[in-house]
Amino acid sequence: MTRVALLSRKDELVKEDPNFDRKKFLYYLSRTDYQKQWGKGYRRPGAGTRVLAWFLKIMPKIGPFRALQFKIPTSQTEDMYIKSVDLTVEDFQTLLRRADGGALRLENRDCDTGKQTSPGEYRLSDQTYARLLDKLAEHDFVQVSPELRANLLSYYADPQSRLSSRQDRKEWAKIEKELDRLRANPVSAAALP
Repeated sequence: MTRVALLSRKDELVKEDPNFDRKKFLYYLSRTDYQKQWGKGYRRPGAGTRVLAWFLKIMPKIGPFRALQFKIPTSQTEDMYIKSVDLTVEDFQTLLRRADGGALRLENRDCDTGKQTSPGEYRLSDQTYARLLDKLAEHDFVQVSPELRANLLSYYADPQSRLSSRQDRKEWAKIEKELDRLRANPVSAAALP
């Protein structure tokens, strides 16, 4: 893809940076190094893929094909991107240091929406809680920490919440049975920190 971008947009790249160097633009990795790092599962693009790529290249970028139009980012956009990557790396290093020191406390936030995790707020969160409850029930809630137990019971506590799992009667009946088992199951000594 990098070579395709280089071939099709070389004039624009050179115009933006008169000292443009092709070797700095391309990232070279030998096949041996690639296979050591990522395995031998790479499949070369076949004839169908090449025909599709050619078709998309000649297709006018109007209507539904407008999304395929390639635009070189402005220097301001590049700066914003680089700053966001730097900030992400700094945050990640901070979290690693906290985890290494045993002081890591993650908020119960939905990583997709950024909102506090709550019942019915996001369908995938509801499904994840249901799967977690199901997996823990498979092992009779052995070694469930008091914090996790409280979190699960709190998540399902509000009978008025709009949980997506309530729409499927069989699924909801299963969740209610597992919640009853969780409530009846005392916290084991093995689960205590």
